[in-house]
Amino acid sequence: MRIFALETDIEKIKARFLHAGESEVLTTRFHFLSLLFAVVPEIIATVVLTAIFIVGYIYEWPMVWVGGVTFGFWFLFILSRMIKSLIDWMFDFIMITTDKVLMVDQTSIFKREIKPIHLENIGGVSTETQFWDIFRFGSLRLHLKEGLGGQDLTKKYVPYAGRVAGILSDVVTAYQRKRRPSTPPPGGFAPAPRTVHPTVVTVP
Repeated sequence: MRIFALETDIEKIKARFLHAGESEVLTTRFHFLSLLFAVVPEIIATVVLTAIFIVGYIYEWPMVWVGGVTFGFWFLFILSRMIKSLIDWMFDFIMITTDKVLMVDQTSIFKREIKPIHLENIGGVSTETQFWDIFRFGSLRLHLKEGLGGQDLTKKYVPYAGRVAGILSDVVTAYQRKRRPSTPPPGGFAPAPRTVHPTVVTVP
């Protein structure tokens, strides 16, 4: 379903960026704890506002004024951030194909960022554990080549980040070998390139 900029059906986004001859290799979303940690400040703020409302009731403050201010502040500044965090967790994902890495960041119903990164622009892949690797997620870092400013793109809370990095590294290596021109041996012909048939893997 499409709600302004927000696309809730990620399969439509994936189909839009898959071209002829290109195959999906892996799709991963983000760990549930990314949502939990994102809303911790909002939960604390909600508790504080509730405490203010209770104190106002005990000391017989004007409840219409107190209730209106606390609820208005919560609705405008806290609920909206909680919804944003929920949308981030539900509809953001990373897709690896035989040609590129697709990073989708859907922040709200008004903003969506889709960043396709072609494999030829990736200079390396690395991972970093989070929370001592207790929860089996970590940071995935793409090292872009110097022609793109040598930037690093980092995504945190990636489930089984080491496995994802390993698969991406294999895909990049296969892509580079496919693009590398083969030199025929003297007096002969270059062997026919091997065709790789990727298997689609979805990381929970």
